Amino acid sequence: MRTFIFNFRPYISQHWTRIIGSIVLSFALAGIKGYQIYLVRPIFDKGLAPNATFRSIFILASLLLALSLINFPIRFLHFYWIRFVEERVMCDLRLKLMAKFQRLPMSYYSTAKQGKLISALTNDTTIIAQGLRAIIDIIREPVTAIIMLGVAMYHDWQLTLVMLIVTPLFLAIFIATGKKLKRTQEVVQEDLAIMAHNATEGIMGQKISKAFNLQNYIILRFHKAQELFFKSKIKTTFIEEFTHPLVEVVGALAFSGVIVFAHFRITSGQLSTGGFVSFVAALAMVMDPIRKYSQANVKLSQATAGGDRVFSLLALDEEIDRGQLMLDKFHHSIELKNVTFSYGEGAIIKNLSLTINKGQKVALIGLSGSGKSTIINLLLGLYPINSGEILIDGHPIGSIKLQSLRKIFGLVSQDIFLFNDTIRENLQVGKNISDKDLQRALKISYADNFIRELPRQLDTVIGDRGTRLSGGQQQRLTIARAFLQNNDVLLFDEATSALDNESEKIVQQALEELAQEKTVVAVAHRLSTIQNYDQIYVLKAGELIEQGTHSTLMANNSDYARLYELSQKV
Repeated sequence: MRTFIFNFRPYISQHWTRIIGSIVLSFALAGIKGYQIYLVRPIFDKGLAPNATFRSIFILASLLLALSLINFPIRFLHFYWIRFVEERVMCDLRLKLMAKFQRLPMSYYSTAKQGKLISALTNDTTIIAQGLRAIIDIIREPVTAIIMLGVAMYHDWQLTLVMLIVTPLFLAIFIATGKKLKRTQEVVQEDLAIMAHNATEGIMGQKISKAFNLQNYIILRFHKAQELFFKSKIKTTFIEEFTHPLVEVVGALAFSGVIVFAHFRITSGQLSTGGFVSFVAALAMVMDPIRKYSQANVKLSQATAGGDRVFSLLALDEEIDRGQLMLDKFHHSIELKNVTFSYGEGAIIKNLSLTINKGQKVALIGLSGSGKSTIINLLLGLYPINSGEILIDGHPIGSIKLQSLRKIFGLVSQDIFLFNDTIRENLQVGKNISDKDLQRALKISYADNFIRELPRQLDTVIGDRGTRLSGGQQQRLTIARAFLQNNDVLLFDEATSALDNESEKIVQQALEELAQEKTVVAVAHRLSTIQNYDQIYVLKAGELIEQGTHSTLMANNSDYARLYELSQKV
């Protein structure tokens, strides 16, 4: 728990005024409750006695009403401040986690499960924020219990001592269940993440699910994940629900002893009826904070388990950016010198050297797995190379700040990503771009015609990942977005591979418009689109096997010529 509180502290430090105020108010609430219980004795012994005057009962009733009126604003502020801090901390944690996700290296996402990250962002942060209330309850409830014990002690210290005999049993229950709950809650959170991941796949993969009749398979996978979650959750529930009645049984055991002992005290005249009723009320109020303390202990165990997951994510190493150089423009050339790279075991790029001069249009071709898209990833600084060097205008790529490097390059990929927002927002992506510039970009990308036909045009919401648009329309929007970024070097990573022939022609025209007066590095699957490129590099198993123009390579009866002839038959 100490580790949890240490990690949690930065998120609550700016809210100390409300937290301390809430704790102070909780003590005031406990004091008011204790005084209300204390008044039970004079109400029975004096206010309701046969010889009681109206004045005495009126004073006691007025006092109870006054305490309730005082209690109202105190209780409101106490719980409002807790909820305020709870919600604020939850939002801050989620923002911190999302910012962390944006700074993690690409290598992390090659093995990470989306469901685990989504579960941490939504479920775990909620549980952690609720841990704040649990901490305050753990502070408040013992104070409330002590005040009630003080009232009980005031009425009859001997009966109170009988009650205190069971205190070690309460402590033993809390310690034992707290440790077990933390362990089981960790398993629950892991299983919940797996279930969330399967749910994400089942929802996002609808096209493949239907095309391959995988509905039953996806349902079965989700069912298995859900059953794992159910079993771990039920185990946790068993401990939780076993703990609460066990605490009540121990309390009832002590209370039974108190009643027996009280009988002898009342019959011997050592304790009045009003004193006994007030004492019993105080004991009942002691049981309430003990019960709430037990529940808070459970919540804190859950929050600690959630905290372990979230804070471990926040502690992950971020994308390394050692570069200090800021480049405003691309001036001369991009050079790869003896570059070797691997994602894990086995090199994807092997001792590769090539040069791309400013203004050139260069194509990378080869069979699947030859390393074409990997070169695009390396140019974007998404992965560090194992050996060799990549030079941008003579500067090692590692010496250039990543933000500056990525301003040089504009990417149009086969992996289309659009936000579930308006066309305008997808083009502006947080920048203030005029409608005139937007229209120019849409015209160049051949997207203006279909947007003009939409009811709300630029303000049309396009759905999750742009699903309300066709593949060709989606790609034309990404081309318009790339145009608005005005990058010096354009990277086309099989930008038309997923399109039908008609859409491909339109998108190819848009790419050519976009590429005017730009340096282009294109990964191409249709070789007819790169015939006029200045240089074509042919890759095989991560190695450069030949290079030249289309006409030169065709004349040499090269591997490129065979690939070209094969592509013409498709």
